[in-house]
Amino acid sequence: MKNLTLKLKMFLKNKNTVTVICVLLMVLVIFIGYNWRVNQAIDPVRVPYALDTIDPRTQITQDMIGYREIARAAVTSDVITSAKNLIGFYANANTVIPKGSMFYKGTVVQKDELPDSALYGMPLDETLYYLGVNMTTSYSNTILPGNYIDIYIQTITTDNDGNNKVMVGKLLSNVLVRAVKTSNGLNVFETSEETRTPATVIFSVKEDIHLLLRKAALIGSLNDQYTINIIPVPNTTGFDGNDTDGVVTTVTSEYLKNFIEEKSIYLPQEELENNVNNQTDGGEDE
Repeated sequence: MKNLTLKLKMFLKNKNTVTVICVLLMVLVIFIGYNWRVNQAIDPVRVPYALDTIDPRTQITQDMIGYREIARAAVTSDVITSAKNLIGFYANANTVIPKGSMFYKGTVVQKDELPDSALYGMPLDETLYYLGVNMTTSYSNTILPGNYIDIYIQTITTDNDGNNKVMVGKLLSNVLVRAVKTSNGLNVFETSEETRTPATVIFSVKEDIHLLLRKAALIGSLNDQYTINIIPVPNTTGFDGNDTDGVVTTVTSEYLKNFIEEKSIYLPQEELENNVNNQTDGGEDE
């Protein structure tokens, strides 16, 4: 045993021997590390992919997703690898996901991240109204989708002598804003990379209120005696789009409502039906 220990000590004292051992150890470490990296790169990863082409704004369901195994090296950091981050989500508004494609971050979003997301789930008995605005009447771009606003009416009546009388009052309260768009139809708040100027505030109201607003706008445009402006004002009640229970859009001024109705032509329901029937039948025979 002593002889073996002595020989080992002498062997290790030999510089050439130590050099060879160190080289061999380095080669072994490099070999093991290389093989580990290669195995990591080619190790298969199970990822979801689109079974068919998915159009923009389409909700992704389980039956739209297939699975395949690909090399880990091909899975970049923006590839979605879990179905839980897909099912129930939506293809982004500007994205078509091709058949066979993997899913990538940015191409799949939650419903409330979609432009015009507030238009989804709009009540069937409500109608959209598009109200023109600018940076001033939108309160420096502070009217946001999902928030509530009030609607004021400003009327300017010109008499025969050219004198003007001004009337201003609140017509509606608790009107839910659905979207805010630029003059090119782009969503004002869908990007933080550029400042967009609002041109239209879109909200939805019941049909009777929708018709009332249409009448108000037409009175001002067709009659030189009257100038009527429809003005949005941020709501002060504290309601927002996440607090819709019990929130009802209401007419707050019967005087303004009656003023608009009096300046409009009322077409009875029976006459509307007769007009429709006449158009359908090709008119009455003479």
